[in-house]
Amino acid sequence: MRHSVRRGESTTRRGECWLVDLLDGKGHEQQGRRPCIVVAEAHGLGIVIPLTSNLRRLSFDYTLLIEPDRVNRLSVPSVAMVFQIVSLDDRRFVHSIGSVDGEQMETIEEILRRLLGMRE
Repeated sequence: MRHSVRRGESTTRRGECWLVDLLDGKGHEQQGRRPCIVVAEAHGLGIVIPLTSNLRRLSFDYTLLIEPDRVNRLSVPSVAMVFQIVSLDDRRFVHSIGSVDGEQMETIEEILRRLLGMRE
């Protein structure tokens, strides 16, 4: 099932990668403009998983390696930091990059279920 998120003139979809503005992150939160994977939408907020190019973050629980390809259009191997899931206002979405494949999205969903203690 595909869920849409309205972003000004464009529409984002679950599984898409967007460059997102996280400039005001605090402490251990991800900061700066970085790619994120859209996982849902609720009440006008996009719910995303931030990515990092710091591959050492794979040592953390609740992460997933995303290799760059023609579909996601990432420039470097990236770590989806599922435990950093965040809801963001439309104005933080800069532009679309690409999208992850269905298998990667299913893995992210599985990680989210484990993180949140939910059973399938």
